[in-house]
Amino acid sequence: MASFGDQLTDTGEVKVDEGLSFGEQIDDSPSNIGTFMAGIGSGFFKIPEGVVSLGATLIDLGAGTDTATEVEEFFADINPFDEYAQQTTAGRISELLVNLAVPAGLAAKTAGKLADVALAGKKGGKYLKFGAQAGAAGVADAIAIADVEEAGTLGDLVGGITAIDRESDNPQTELLNRLKFGTEGALFTAGLSGLFTASKRLATEGKNLRFSNSKFNRFLDKFGSKFRARAGKTQEFFDAETASIGERAADVNIAENAGFTIQKQMDKIFPRIKRVGDQLPDVKRTELTDEMGEVLLSGKPRKELLDKGQVVFEEMDQVKWNNLRDKLVKKGMKPDDIKEVYEELQRIRGTWGTLFTGLGSRLDETSLAQFKNVMGDKWRNYLDTNYKMFSNKSIIPALNYKPATEAVDKLKQIFMDAKPGLGSVEAENLVTDLYKNASLPAGFNLNRSSDVIFNLPDFAAKTVLDDAANFKGIANMSELKPEMKVLFQDLFGKDKSALQLILNGTNKLSMITRRNQMFDNLVKKSNERAAAGLRPMLADTREEAVGFFKDEFRPINMDPGKKLAAGGVDLSKLSQAQEAALKQDQVIQGITNPLQGKFAINGVADALEETSQNLGAKSMVGKMYENFILYPKATSQIAKTILSPITHVRNFLSASAFATANGIIPGVTLTPAMMKEAYSALQTSMVGTRQQNELYQKLLRLGVVNSQVQVGDLVKLMEDVKFGETFNSYNGLSKFLEGPRKLFKASQDMYTAEDDFWKIGSWTAEMNRLENSFAQKGLTRGMSFIDKSGQAVKLTQDYFEKEAANIVKNNIPNYSYVSDFVKGLRKLPVGNFVSFPAEIMRTSTNIVRRALDEISFTAKLADGSTIKPLQNIGYKRLAGMAATTLAVPYAAVEGAKALYNVTEDEMDAMRRYVADWSKNSTLIPLRDKETGKLKYVDFSHMNAYDTITRPLQTVLNRVGQGEEDMDGIMDDFILGIVDSTKELGLPFISESIWTEALTDIVIRKGRTPEGYQVWNPEDTIGGKVSGMVGHLVESQAPFNYKQLNRMRLAAKPTDDEGRFDERGNEFELGNELAGIAGLRAVDINPGNGIIYKISELQKRERLAKDLFKRPSLKGGVVTPEEIVDAYINANRALFNAKSNFMKDYDAAITLGISNDVLDERMRRISRKDRTAIEDGRFTPYEPSKDIINKFEENALRLGVPNPYIEAEPVIDGIQSLIEVAPLSLEMLPEIENPFRSNLFSGETQIDLGAAANLNNVGAGITGGDLLAGVSVPPTGELPFDQLKNNQQKIAKGQSIFKDDITFGG
Repeated sequence: MASFGDQLTDTGEVKVDEGLSFGEQIDDSPSNIGTFMAGIGSGFFKIPEGVVSLGATLIDLGAGTDTATEVEEFFADINPFDEYAQQTTAGRISELLVNLAVPAGLAAKTAGKLADVALAGKKGGKYLKFGAQAGAAGVADAIAIADVEEAGTLGDLVGGITAIDRESDNPQTELLNRLKFGTEGALFTAGLSGLFTASKRLATEGKNLRFSNSKFNRFLDKFGSKFRARAGKTQEFFDAETASIGERAADVNIAENAGFTIQKQMDKIFPRIKRVGDQLPDVKRTELTDEMGEVLLSGKPRKELLDKGQVVFEEMDQVKWNNLRDKLVKKGMKPDDIKEVYEELQRIRGTWGTLFTGLGSRLDETSLAQFKNVMGDKWRNYLDTNYKMFSNKSIIPALNYKPATEAVDKLKQIFMDAKPGLGSVEAENLVTDLYKNASLPAGFNLNRSSDVIFNLPDFAAKTVLDDAANFKGIANMSELKPEMKVLFQDLFGKDKSALQLILNGTNKLSMITRRNQMFDNLVKKSNERAAAGLRPMLADTREEAVGFFKDEFRPINMDPGKKLAAGGVDLSKLSQAQEAALKQDQVIQGITNPLQGKFAINGVADALEETSQNLGAKSMVGKMYENFILYPKATSQIAKTILSPITHVRNFLSASAFATANGIIPGVTLTPAMMKEAYSALQTSMVGTRQQNELYQKLLRLGVVNSQVQVGDLVKLMEDVKFGETFNSYNGLSKFLEGPRKLFKASQDMYTAEDDFWKIGSWTAEMNRLENSFAQKGLTRGMSFIDKSGQAVKLTQDYFEKEAANIVKNNIPNYSYVSDFVKGLRKLPVGNFVSFPAEIMRTSTNIVRRALDEISFTAKLADGSTIKPLQNIGYKRLAGMAATTLAVPYAAVEGAKALYNVTEDEMDAMRRYVADWSKNSTLIPLRDKETGKLKYVDFSHMNAYDTITRPLQTVLNRVGQGEEDMDGIMDDFILGIVDSTKELGLPFISESIWTEALTDIVIRKGRTPEGYQVWNPEDTIGGKVSGMVGHLVESQAPFNYKQLNRMRLAAKPTDDEGRFDERGNEFELGNELAGIAGLRAVDINPGNGIIYKISELQKRERLAKDLFKRPSLKGGVVTPEEIVDAYINANRALFNAKSNFMKDYDAAITLGISNDVLDERMRRISRKDRTAIEDGRFTPYEPSKDIINKFEENALRLGVPNPYIEAEPVIDGIQSLIEVAPLSLEMLPEIENPFRSNLFSGETQIDLGAAANLNNVGAGITGGDLLAGVSVPPTGELPFDQLKNNQQKIAKGQSIFKDDITFGG
């Protein structure tokens, strides 16, 4: 560590040309990119400089010469890059990295090769090789480092034996410093190499690590599974699962489009706007949609095709359709619109036929006969199972679905008639128990109806059922007498609407069909792998599983409670007789599960079982957490994104970066025709969309679209809390929430479409340039080549479509590829849209990896020659990534700095007065032409790749802040890495929007994290409650109401007094409109900002003083040593606080704060402290008389000597010395406690020579002469009591610390 005197001379002052007025400083500072490149060049010069310098140091050690200095001067003269590189943080970092990485890398590689030869076949050889490589790298660093003091070590940051000695200037110290640096280099190389090796294994051996004999490899796989999309599943299973999800999404999209079209036509004849209280239009609309549902379910499958397991429906009952058509015509629906409704009904029946065929085509002969029976008569029961009692649930009992009173009364009477003597109350309890325990069967069962199942009293069976003889305690809707069926439908709230039938029926049928198809595909794929000699996904026996999967497997049990086999009935609610009868009756045939009872690795078994099971009931605490934490978290995030018009614009514009990062330029690579096609395929209500539905459904199957990451987080979060169920019911709030739900759906569709537009366009562009690139090398459709893995590849439409889809899925954020671990974070009260930054990290890596793969991709032709068809695409992709993430933001900032003559000092000052979330953002500076004051645009708001660029900016900022210290850049670089890690993790651990608002009230007692007051503590109860409620409501407020309000004010005439907000701010319309795109210029107001800086200073001062007060006055025995420790610690914290504020003070001046405003603001601190801040001096903490007296009182109470008497001279000495410390130092120099180091002598005679030395050290800073006005006797010694008070303090300090080199004694 540098001496105290040395540090005093380095004040780090910045000289400004006084001939220029504020705002006219010419910034001739070099660019970051230029100095970064210069740093690389200089780093190569530094390597021989370090080697030669080491040799010179060894010569100096033996000969007593100063050859090393001459070497340093020689290389300084011949190195053309050094001076330029040293001018920016980026240049210094790149210089140091090259100086260290190149020789260390070469040394480690050479040592590895030598170790391979020397240790071949020896036990533990790989570990010895690892050590040899790390040691060689450390030696290389020690030899090649050009300036070890400038570089610094981790020891400089945390202390310890590797801290660099900067006090002694001799060859021995230089060699010892190199040894320290090399030691850290070896440890760093070992750690980095271990991390790299682990990452490489996960990337290259990930599929096989779980089956390794090494426990470490298995642990590595388990750890890595938390952060990969497939989690603990195999890649083959993940591919099959995502394909199944895509098929389901396409099925549901067909249903949604049918529902959209029908709803649109119905809206034309039943306008949404109606007279208040007029319910007739709703009734008529319901009657027509119910009748449409009957038409949709009319007709039967064609019998001749059922023998093959194929389902093709005949036309709908034309009598029923004609009746419906006549009513639609009578209501005013146009013929073309009626035709469109008919076509959609036919289309959805065709989809049902395809899905039913998917079930029937996999049956054996025995089961096919049952399937024909089901499809002939009972298929409607499977689809038409929409009941309000199952869809309208609430945690609030009063809002749950309640059956119609008339239906309850009728069933009560039936029960009382069937059992004479049964009372009314008892009968009503039986009815209540019946509908509360009713359920819908899961799956598709050939020998039982898929309609509602419920418990029925034995005595009522004859009255209610068609066939009571075979009744076993559980009844099904299909078994009821016709008149009873209507009654029970009323009881359960039958929903006959065609729209519900289309959506729910298709979704239910698609789920079971696509799931079964996935199961078949898994068995097929597993068998193919086994036949090829590869490890299969499934094993038939436990013995096979042990051989395939080691110990990481278990049997697949997709129905552990036999609930699926029981038709969805919870067996725990049945008597033993009922359970036995039901199990006997439920012999599963036909739609069998081919995976049941097989063995698979744990991750696959878990995933399969999750597809067939519902989560158990949640506890009351769980429900409370959902509804008061997760539910508001979801709604607040919806309010700020999906329901925010301005966020929609930003979402669309920022998503364009995903295309450009892949080298796809809108208007060039992504042609206008492609963009038009992408727009027409979007699934919104906008004009011109939904024109390419088949294309959209294809892209759903390929997994390209409908994967917007923020929407995925929100939808899953809403599923977690069962949005629409939790606080909703048919009888309660469903009508009230109908409008908001539709608004939410429409907004969600738009938000998804904004993402889909660029994904569809990118898919088309990728497919186009893939085909063109192959064609340019002579490979066209239909031709084949051999890839580098030896596989034959044929160029077909299917190949190009799937390859383009893989690129888009892997290179553009996609919710399907978010790991289960990250998805699970949504359930925590922290984090906002945690999946998005995780996906940015994944896709950014994939873009670079894909580009490198394309550059190296080779295709072997039939004639034996090889070509590189994708090389140009790879280079364009790399260039696109570099331009999007680095060049464009950098050019925007540097261009603005040049245009507005903004200096680096002003940029640094600006970062001190921007909001916390913008401190490490990409800030584009602007300057007001009239006032010269600075503004900024936070480019990070619309930069989708800010997640990966922000940590880099954080490192540069941190190293830049440490420029003035004497500890080298290594410690600042490490701190920058730590800070950047925080930035990287912030989206995952920061408070969510709702949680933050709640914490402001409950935890922070009415204060926001920025220090703003939510309510005044002195206000009335009503005022406080109003403030609380307003703050919570604001967190839930949609539509960007604040920005919309600013736009409203900005649009008012300049002579309108209403153009100001409540704080007196005036807004510019152009600037507010730019804010829609995330480019709003924000004013920097140091006058207001310094108020909060002063408050923060005063808070930190109080905390610093508490560091002395609390340990010292804890009430027990305190030693002088503890008192001095507390005093040193308090001043360390106080110095940091004042040093930080001095930078805020200087920054405010740089930003042009007026003298009047500055004087007014600085009245909040004492004149003494202000003067010290202006002079850059530290004013140490001085214990008050009250504190000193409390030491004495405590000692008297305990009957022990007052420890402060012994500690006081040491404290005075420390105070005397540190009050000359300049605040420009990065930190207060380290002070050794004299009681611990035995430096305290207790002498009262002062050595005048030492005192004079101290005076010289402080010259020009303390402004005083130690011996002024004192007569010095010829002996050179002066009685202590003849010195003045301040002189006594300084003399005491020098006497105590005369041997402490930290203070130059």
